[in-house]
Amino acid sequence: KTRTRDKYRIVYTDQQRYELENEFIISKYISIPRKSALSLTLSLSERQIKIWFQNRRAKERKLNKKRHGPSSSNQLNNSNDADSRSDGGLESPNCYPNYT
Repeated sequence: KTRTRDKYRIVYTDQQRYELENEFIISKYISIPRKSALSLTLSLSERQIKIWFQNRRAKERKLNKKRHGPSSSNQLNNSNDADSRSDGGLESPNCYPNYT
């Protein structure tokens, strides 16, 4: 155990991280029976495994957000603006070329 301020935290061994990462690749969410089995094989509590998975999913979201960047979400939101006008495009002169 290593001391970080007032709380103890577990530093996972390479073997434990390897097994947890492999399990995460298979499924982002761990089932209760699988959590129980991993707990026994890795000598970790079920709570530690649950929290590791929560933290790993958060890390995955953060990496995905960083990878895709904030501009990609803006592009998705703005791409539908022209097609989903609230006035239905009625003000556009191109909609009614013969209307005078």
